[in-house]
Amino acid sequence: MKETACRFATLAVMCVLATFAHAQSRITVNVPFSFVMSDRTFPAGQYYVSSERDKLTVQNSASKIIFMTITNPVSGRHVGPTGEVVFHCYETQCFLSELWTPVQEYGDQLFPARYEKELAKAKPGQRTEFALLGRQCTR
Repeated sequence: MKETACRFATLAVMCVLATFAHAQSRITVNVPFSFVMSDRTFPAGQYYVSSERDKLTVQNSASKIIFMTITNPVSGRHVGPTGEVVFHCYETQCFLSELWTPVQEYGDQLFPARYEKELAKAKPGQRTEFALLGRQCTR
């Protein structure tokens, strides 16, 4: 009986921790400029960005999924308790590049859009990187 209760308690704790970690891997970010993800342009606004394993999901302010992609893990950046979304910009064109959530030790890097690769080749050394702070989602 004790063994069964112990197993049940362990399972319950694991479920709670998994739910907690998943809930915190989603951040809200207010993007003040239009930006590109995978050759599609999105307007300035509020977005919910989440990461689970190697999958990145972006939702609009109505919580509708507008973009989903696979990512590569990336390291070398330390973010605070709010997380960050990183953009690569060339003059007036910005591309979503990375997501850093507060609960993961690594970030998620998107594959560059075709147009970003063309700009990087045509304008070497002219890339600007912007990191916008997010905030943990409560819904």
